Amino acid sequence: MKKFLLLLISTLPVAYAWTQGCVAIRNVAGMSPDLLFENVQPNDKFIVNITNRYFEASSTFRGDKYITDTLVTNRIYTLNMSLLRVLNRGWSLALNVPVSVNSRRNYADHGGLQIPKYTTHSFGLGDIRLTAYKWLLDPTTARKGNIQVGLGLKLPAGDYKYQDYFYRKVDSSVLAPVDQSIQLGDGGTGITAELSAFYSLTRSINLFLQGYYLVNPREQNGTSNLKGRSPTPTEIDNYTTVMSVPDQCSIRGGVNYQLQKLVIMISLRYEKVPTGDLIGGNKGFRRAATITYAEPGVTYRMKNMLAFVYVGIPFKRNIVQNLENNMTPAGFADLVTSLGLQFKL
Repeated sequence: MKKFLLLLISTLPVAYAWTQGCVAIRNVAGMSPDLLFENVQPNDKFIVNITNRYFEASSTFRGDKYITDTLVTNRIYTLNMSLLRVLNRGWSLALNVPVSVNSRRNYADHGGLQIPKYTTHSFGLGDIRLTAYKWLLDPTTARKGNIQVGLGLKLPAGDYKYQDYFYRKVDSSVLAPVDQSIQLGDGGTGITAELSAFYSLTRSINLFLQGYYLVNPREQNGTSNLKGRSPTPTEIDNYTTVMSVPDQCSIRGGVNYQLQKLVIMISLRYEKVPTGDLIGGNKGFRRAATITYAEPGVTYRMKNMLAFVYVGIPFKRNIVQNLENNMTPAGFADLVTSLGLQFKL
């Protein structure tokens, strides 16, 4: 059990998120291998987590109703690198650095149905996150279960004004900021709050729960949402000519089962971009949405590392139709694949 506690110290803070299609849920929310790592010892100091995630979002929804799979296609690949420093008395510090390669292909961002589909791209560093964690109970004595809290900063390291060419006509283009869904960052300095908990039912079966909330006090980042065209009166009236800097939250819970070197996990995840923020105003363009999906996964344990793969299967998606998103639909992924390695330094 002591080794299980040490594993949770090392893995629960190693966070990583999923961006779902057009919805700007950034790569800063909780994703970690909640698994036994028997080789973690009390004198270990650094844990490295490298995760690769890819998905294609081509299923379009208006509200919670499926429309089509042909309006827009977003392809998102993210390499997330995390470094955790394990300290004494249940404390730890984590640094998370994502790098993304994104693309978006559709008619609407350009000249409409009379114009062929074009693709816009973005590539580079995303928003960096620094977090301090503390177990509420002494990890050496709380063998059956424990609760961990985290508080951190999300820094606007990602380019939130990334530009590419948009074709208003077949033979002419204009350079403008890409869609919010493939921007590398949101332009805000945020405060992150986290809570993680576990409870061991048996030596082989463990329950876990993670909660995450990002507070973004900045209301708008000043980046144009118009893609090189003139604003409409509705967009001016609704303050949606520029992009917002929204809050976001994530809740994840599940169970894992040990089978020798394999650990099998199943969880449910709920993610949300709210219509209103806890701090600051709500003007600006945002795709407020909720996403719920199953998340099975498996991990293979080796001597000094583990390899893991997760598959996210959304079963409930809802793009909130309101003035802040100009009543537009949004694209969601049908499948999200994540694989990675965790090892000690």
